[in-house]
Amino acid sequence: MTKKTAISLPDNLFRDIERARKRSKKDRSTWIQEAASEYLKKRTKEQEEEAYFAGYERTPISDDERSLLDWNAKHFGEMADFADRPTKRKRTA
Repeated sequence: MTKKTAISLPDNLFRDIERARKRSKKDRSTWIQEAASEYLKKRTKEQEEEAYFAGYERTPISDDERSLLDWNAKHFGEMADFADRPTKRKRTA
C-alpha cells in the first residue's frame, strides 16, 4: 500500500533533485523514496552509534578493562607474529 503526499521544496533543492533524478534515470517518486530510505538507514545507524557511545560515557571502563586494552595495544602485534610462525611437527615413523 502506498500513500500520496504533497511537499514544498525550495527552487534550488528541487532543481538539484531533478538533476540527480534525471542522471539516475528514475522517476521522481522512486528517487525520493530511495533518498528517504537511505537517509533513514543512515540516521538510524548514527543514532545507534550515539547510544552505544553514550552508554560508555555513563559507565566508563574499569581500571582492569583499561589495563587489558593497554596490554593488547602493546602486545597484539607480537601475538599476530607468533600466530604466523610455522609450527614444528615431530616426524612419526
